[in-house]
Amino acid sequence: MKHVRQAVVVLLTLVAVSGCARHIGGQAVPGPLPSTASAPAPDLPKVGQCMNSAEFKALDCNSPHEAEVTAMGEISGLSKDYPDERDLRRAALPPCREALTEYLGSKDADATRLQVWAFWPNKKGWEDGQRWRLCSVIELAPDEKKVSRTGSVKGVLAASGFGTYQLCSSGSPSRDAKLTLTACDKPHVGEAVPGVVALGKNTDPAPSQEDINKMAEEKCTKAVTDYVGSSKRTDVSVAWRTFGSQAWSEGWTNAICYAETSRAFTGRLWGLGDKPLPN
Repeated sequence: MKHVRQAVVVLLTLVAVSGCARHIGGQAVPGPLPSTASAPAPDLPKVGQCMNSAEFKALDCNSPHEAEVTAMGEISGLSKDYPDERDLRRAALPPCREALTEYLGSKDADATRLQVWAFWPNKKGWEDGQRWRLCSVIELAPDEKKVSRTGSVKGVLAASGFGTYQLCSSGSPSRDAKLTLTACDKPHVGEAVPGVVALGKNTDPAPSQEDINKMAEEKCTKAVTDYVGSSKRTDVSVAWRTFGSQAWSEGWTNAICYAETSRAFTGRLWGLGDKPLPN
């Protein structure tokens, strides 16, 4: 099966204490993995069960697995003939993203390595009348490959799990078209922070970049200030990254707030206050 990924280029703003500048940036988002075998809905794993990408075999989440099922549903409103992938993505991904928020217990999943993975019938299954939609959550490693893990992530972001799955980058959130992720205990310059900014509904037209900046600047500035514990630092800036118009129609309707440092460091900015930046 093929793991479809998409990178989009967007405009973002970097806000520092001394002024502001505009840059080009982007955000890579995981795409869905269409099924390659017909699978009647009653035979699919149920919500709360786990599975691997090679087969729709229900696994206990305490055993190694790649995906955890967050929701089941049906795809409606599409043609009798097998739809193209873009239409399937638009039909399946928005409800799967909503399910992800509920399952993890937080709206901040986009600031973490916990991402949506959606499945739907292949062409033969569609022709047989199958219309199921399976939503799952996967963990991505810093190299953006799927992690084989044990244990459930249900409610993990409602507890104290954000730091475990937090996005950190060795590249600049404000300047790099494709952000280079790294482990948060490695040298990095960017940390995604709690406080993902909702920009609207995927059924509405995507807002202009000017409107996005107006919505994101105030909220991201507060989110980064609260995260760092100081508004006086000149070596930490506020940035946000958004998604493209196609991703908007598929449910990626948020801006991700980042704290960006003037140099690479090892450690965390969380609660650093006015202490010196770690080495």
